[in-house]
Order: sequence, then C-alpha cells, then structure tokens
Amino acid sequence: MNCIVFRGRGKLRWLWKICFSLQHNMTLHGLTIGFAFLLLIYHQVTTMISIFPWNDTSKYTKKEIISEAGSNGLLMGIAALCLLLPNKGFCHFYSLLYYPFLFAGEIFQWWLPNFSDKFSKFRLGDEYEIRFARTTKIFKPRNGKQLPDANHTLLHVITVITLILVFVDRI
Repeated sequence: MNCIVFRGRGKLRWLWKICFSLQHNMTLHGLTIGFAFLLLIYHQVTTMISIFPWNDTSKYTKKEIISEAGSNGLLMGIAALCLLLPNKGFCHFYSLLYYPFLFAGEIFQWWLPNFSDKFSKFRLGDEYEIRFARTTKIFKPRNGKQLPDANHTLLHVITVITLILVFVDRI
C-alpha cells in the first residue's frame, strides 16, 4: 500500500499512523483468510485422499468420506467466504461462532477421551482401534488412553491458529 506524504509535522505523523494501521490490518486480514482456506483445503485433502500412514481413509466407506468432506467442507467454506466478504451481519458473526464450535467439537472428539477412561470407552470405543491404530502419532498413548493421531493434531493446531486470527481480525 502506498501512502501519500504531506509536508508538515502534524499531518505527516497523522498520515503515518493511518497508513501503518491500514497495512497492519490488511496483513492480519490476509493471514486470517489464508489460514481459513488452509484449514479448509487441509481438511478436504486428508478426508478424501489416503496419505497412509498420515491418515487411513481405507477404513471409511465412500458414503462416509463424501458425508464428512461435504458437511465439513460446506461449513468451513462458508466461514472462509465470510472472511472475504464485508464484515457485516451474517458474515461478521458466522466466523466468530463457527470456529469456536469447530474447536469445541475437536476437543470433545479427540482430547477429552484422554482425560477420562469412561468417556474414552464410551465415545470412541472400538472405532479408534479400527480407524486410527495404524496412523502416525505425535504423542504416545499412555495407559491405553486414546490420543489424536498426527493428522488430527495438525488439523487442531491449524484450527486454533485460525480461531485466534479470526477473533483478533474481527473484534
């Protein structure tokens, strides 16, 4: 962004503050949009394409893959598009509401079972062993507790970064 410089100390200082603020906000907004689309693309690729041992889509039916990619792709896509559109009304609030709900779901599905044996057996049961036993892990499971695989851990990190950026950008 180019800024026009006016002569005079008061005007120059005032204009510098405006230009710096606009450049900072545009960079933050671009970064927010970039992470929102990175989250969308990463989720869609790892849902639809088997990159074993990073993920193991061979345990899913075509219907499950299409359902997962379609529903999450639609919701994530709307959130990313709302960041591209003017920050008003629905577009302002959708991203602010969607990403916290997404992260809460990730915690419920993947991290909460690590803190409770009963919840772990109730929530994932044999599904964890069937679908995620052979995938790459960053954290080693302890005492038989289930932890997310590396694919989902990276997805959660991208989600947290996107969530923080959205709140800093939108509020």
